[in-house]
Amino acid sequence: MYVLLENPPQDQESWNFTVPANHLALPRRRRNDGSIYGKFIKFTAQAITLEVLKFPSNRVLHSDDPEKFILVSFESLRFPESGLRATTDYINRMMKTGVFLNGTQYRFYHHSNSQLRSRTCFMREANNDQELDDRIYQMGDFGRIMNVAKRAKRIGLLFSAAELDVQLDPKRTTDIDDIENADTNFSDGCGLMAKRLAIQVSKAKCIIFRNRRYTPAVFQIRYLGYKGVLMMHPEMDKEGRYLAKFRKSMKKFTTVQDHSFSVVGYSKPYAFGRLNNDVIVLLSSLGVTDEKLVAKQKEYLDWIEEASRDWKKAVDLASCLDNYDLAERVLLHGLDDPHVSRDIRKVQMAEVSQFLKNDKPRARMIIHKSRLLYGVCDPFKILKEGQVHIRITARDGPTTPINGDVLVVRNPCLHPGDCLKLRAVHHPRLSHLVDCIVFASVAKPKHQSAPAMSSGGDLDGDKFFVCWDSDIVPPLVHQSYDYPPNKERPGGNVTRADLANHFASYNNVGLAKVVKLHQQWVRCSPKGAMSGECQELNALHSQAVDGARVRIPERLLTPPVPEGKYILETLAEAAEEYRIRFTQRGAIELDPRTISAEDLEDILVPIFRSKPNAISEYELFNMALALARQLSVNLYELKPYLAHLDLSALASHEKHAISTTLSLTPQEHRRLWNSLMTSDILTSRDLMQRQLDRPLSMQRLYSSKANSPATFFQYLRIASEQFTRKLLVLKTDDRFAVGIFIKGNIPWDEEPEVDDNVVVCSFMPQASDSMSVYRPCTVGYRLHCDDGNLQLYNKNRADTFVFISRPPRESGQEVVTSIALQKISGRVQKQLGRLNRAPVVAMEIHVISNRDRVAHELFDLYFEHVQTEQYISRFSRDLTSYTLKSVEKADWATNPQWLKDIFVPRHSEDVFKQLLSDLTIEQLEIVMTFALQHHADNELYWTFSTVVGLLPLPLDGIRSWIERHPPLVYVLLQAYPPTESASLPEPLVTLSASVLRAILRSANSLGMATLVALEKIAESISNLGTDQYIELLNLAALSIRPKTLVQEALILLHESRSATNAIDPASPYLHKHALAVAFDCAEEAADTCPCDDNGRPRKSKLCFPVQRLLSAEDDGHVKVYLRVDLNVSIRLHSHVRFQCVSNAENAFIDRAVLDGVVTKATRGELVVELFHPLPPEFAEMQWNIYDAGSLATARAMVDSLTKLWEERDSCCSIYETIVLPPPTDEQPDAAQVHDAEDEDLPGTEDMNASQIAAIKSCMAQLSLIWGPPGPSSCISLFSQ
Repeated sequence: MYVLLENPPQDQESWNFTVPANHLALPRRRRNDGSIYGKFIKFTAQAITLEVLKFPSNRVLHSDDPEKFILVSFESLRFPESGLRATTDYINRMMKTGVFLNGTQYRFYHHSNSQLRSRTCFMREANNDQELDDRIYQMGDFGRIMNVAKRAKRIGLLFSAAELDVQLDPKRTTDIDDIENADTNFSDGCGLMAKRLAIQVSKAKCIIFRNRRYTPAVFQIRYLGYKGVLMMHPEMDKEGRYLAKFRKSMKKFTTVQDHSFSVVGYSKPYAFGRLNNDVIVLLSSLGVTDEKLVAKQKEYLDWIEEASRDWKKAVDLASCLDNYDLAERVLLHGLDDPHVSRDIRKVQMAEVSQFLKNDKPRARMIIHKSRLLYGVCDPFKILKEGQVHIRITARDGPTTPINGDVLVVRNPCLHPGDCLKLRAVHHPRLSHLVDCIVFASVAKPKHQSAPAMSSGGDLDGDKFFVCWDSDIVPPLVHQSYDYPPNKERPGGNVTRADLANHFASYNNVGLAKVVKLHQQWVRCSPKGAMSGECQELNALHSQAVDGARVRIPERLLTPPVPEGKYILETLAEAAEEYRIRFTQRGAIELDPRTISAEDLEDILVPIFRSKPNAISEYELFNMALALARQLSVNLYELKPYLAHLDLSALASHEKHAISTTLSLTPQEHRRLWNSLMTSDILTSRDLMQRQLDRPLSMQRLYSSKANSPATFFQYLRIASEQFTRKLLVLKTDDRFAVGIFIKGNIPWDEEPEVDDNVVVCSFMPQASDSMSVYRPCTVGYRLHCDDGNLQLYNKNRADTFVFISRPPRESGQEVVTSIALQKISGRVQKQLGRLNRAPVVAMEIHVISNRDRVAHELFDLYFEHVQTEQYISRFSRDLTSYTLKSVEKADWATNPQWLKDIFVPRHSEDVFKQLLSDLTIEQLEIVMTFALQHHADNELYWTFSTVVGLLPLPLDGIRSWIERHPPLVYVLLQAYPPTESASLPEPLVTLSASVLRAILRSANSLGMATLVALEKIAESISNLGTDQYIELLNLAALSIRPKTLVQEALILLHESRSATNAIDPASPYLHKHALAVAFDCAEEAADTCPCDDNGRPRKSKLCFPVQRLLSAEDDGHVKVYLRVDLNVSIRLHSHVRFQCVSNAENAFIDRAVLDGVVTKATRGELVVELFHPLPPEFAEMQWNIYDAGSLATARAMVDSLTKLWEERDSCCSIYETIVLPPPTDEQPDAAQVHDAEDEDLPGTEDMNASQIAAIKSCMAQLSLIWGPPGPSSCISLFSQ
């Protein structure tokens, strides 16, 4: 993409650009590839850009040189602080002046009708308008049309996207009359074609269905001046004279140029229909109950879910999304094929992603007993009024299963009469018309044709939703609207300037406003869409949809507030809940081999923005971290996603782990607690006065100090659409700043009522006392946000409270604001005077994650948690709760007064650290012990941070504390980050083993941060002694419970020792087998005591209730008392896991899980060495103990390895043969080895291949024979 001009001025008069030649070069056209590429210019208020894109195929481009064209788009052009008129004038000036690229002039040529709606048009090389008029009017007799809109529409047919498929000689075509009566045209836009022409076109387009050629019954076409559909008519093949017959209604203009027969679309099998918002609203108004609609949605969602398991549903899903190739592969290879399964998953994700449109949930469902079909007329007049003929493709071929009432409706539809209830019948003469709907060609006088009754449709390419599901066909029928055509205003001579102005002035603002009001009225009226207001708005909509300007009556502009939840909200909420659940599960099941780093944002954004019930914030971060590591993405790129996390739900050690993992700066680290604490605008006094200095879990999304002020409104849009809680802070000078607190979803470029969901607060740091009042808005307040404005006003814009805008470039300012200060308070206004279009010198946007959990959600989650964590055993017991210790409930009578002064009242970090500054190291130990015992996590980390900042560094104390509370190691690593050579800094070298133990012991709670930490100190791992390294391997295997995490940790430890292997040739043997033993231990633990992905033990038969748990005399050991009548499998050297089964009365916390190994075992009593620290309340908790396998064999193997390594030749005479690789000069020749293997052994004639292989193995220099006893013949040969 090449930027032609940044920030184009609104009054621009010249569009003359110089572009490097490489940005204008078009790809070469391939012989068999019909793709056309050309220059594309996009206009926005921020920039005019140029790039080369694929052009839509049309007849004009195929008959001309594409290099002479540019495609221009104004869809995103809207100047700030300006109305639509300013954009129209800008486009008109550009059309009049032209665009110059390297001296070549391009002028307005034309556009298709769809391009008109998307504000896109073609420009062509020309020096004046006459050149272009000459070219256009050679293609058709458009000059006879004196209405600007109609002429533009007719010329637009030449630019309609269509593939040029065959050349059709006009001599093989003819015109025929329409089927009509005095009141209606039954064949409007519908002609006939011979079967052989249909076959010829199908071959040209290579239409294949299920590996066979497929000939559609209906083609939507463009040919000469004709527009509409042609339906297959075998009678013409019998006549043998014409290939196509065009109705009078199909002829839009006359031309003799270009005989290409272009296909826009054609009928397809399995084109399932969908219920959208419009149809659901009408069905609800016509008596279809909410229960039936909800049931249909559930059936649809289940169908999507089962498509990954049921091949029939997979074929249907792929077919209805036009992915016929995938449907074929499902039939050929089945769902067991990994590529097919992956593609089905993509199709499912594509369908589910459509539940969200413009960041808003919507109701949308496929109905299986339905189709979206082209409409055609009955050429034989054999159908009666109110009848239709429908024959669809089924698995066993074309069938007519539909005989009865059917619902027929065309989109868009706002009137209840648009839903037609017709009678489907079968007639043999129409049996060749498959996958389309045939309407009757007769009607009583003054009756309209059926297509015209549904949203004013016709048969020139309209598709109709046809449904024969009895739950969806409505019981009520409403009289249809007559849909009168808009009046054409005849004019004089139509010039190219008139056509350009028609394009420039087109807008659909009126249409969008009508639709929005209809949505509001339908919700608040008991009659729904049948209310008078809705029917009036439908009439206005029918005018606006054709581009006519409409005036909405004042009485329709203020619909009342709806009461209760409407069916659309019910369906949309269910769809959104399903989308979130499906997206999260899809992320967990992602195969990294099928995705790339570029997909990371598309995968992570929906996951972070969702609100899962069964996954914690830190687990979500771990998912993102694991995915980034799999894709080899720099972890720095995860920082922007932190704003989506509910930081209040993170424990202190988790925040420190995140900070260390992502290498956050000190300021970023502080923002984990509250981004306002590091605000560039608000002072600590401001925060304290407004009580904003507490943990609010806010994240700074935007700062004008770090980001360009020009991007403020872009970030505002992100905050409005992606976050439901945000704070805008704007500073006008050193005396005044304002904060705007906004709650809820704020649609972009709309004017929703916000009522009391917006609060405005002033900040005046130089005032002698607090002059701030929180000024909440009241009922009737509205908030409008767009690309250049934010306006908060009361009912009408004349009563504006806050106005923020982007001023004209000439002002030299990026953003200005006007605020009605009297609405905040009279004192504020008196101090500052008037604030009108004042420059904003600094801006910030802070947001809160949408995943912030509320009390009732936690309560529900707790009950779900109990259900999944409760294990049934033979020995019942009454579960009791315990009280979590806290600072508030501390017994201060047993503690010194200075300690109470530090903790009561609770202080901010800065104040707390100031209080610690005068304490001795012994007193700091007391503070940390108290904080640990009373769950004062923040104070514990602040104190430890103070300790690690002391000089000289108290190594013994630090070693002791990271043993007592392992997550503290991340504070230590933050204070003393690893060097570039991946080793600990010099002050921590003696703590290497302790640091690594702490990292591994905290792995279960901190997840992927463990792997990052190990990678950062890989060199320190390499420098460890052999005994320390093996101890770490065993610790990782026995203490890390998540299966994937323990595997990656073991591999990281092993790979970090590569340098050691190079020093000693025997080292690879030791490391290889030590790793194998560790993996065996981890796998046995996973098999004996399986855990979920979060390391919590699953239901197991080897789970036993603990009677009491007490501290043992040895540090880190506990005594475990079991019932003596309990038959347990736990023995000496057993690996065990403890899990707490009681709940805290005063908090919601995860149940503790601890690992250990049994060092003493008697009946009813065990002594266990723990790998994890005990909670302070462990004696009051109730516990279960799990058998996780025996370590006796593993310990014997490790002892053998260690002894072999230490004593070497002295303990084993064949040490070198076992450990060291054979010398290169003693390697046997490959040919000799091969000959030896092929040599026949005497006495083995009656033996099988396995027995012979065993004999040959015995003849090797060193053999290990392992297995059941062999036959006597084998044993006798072994003895020889």
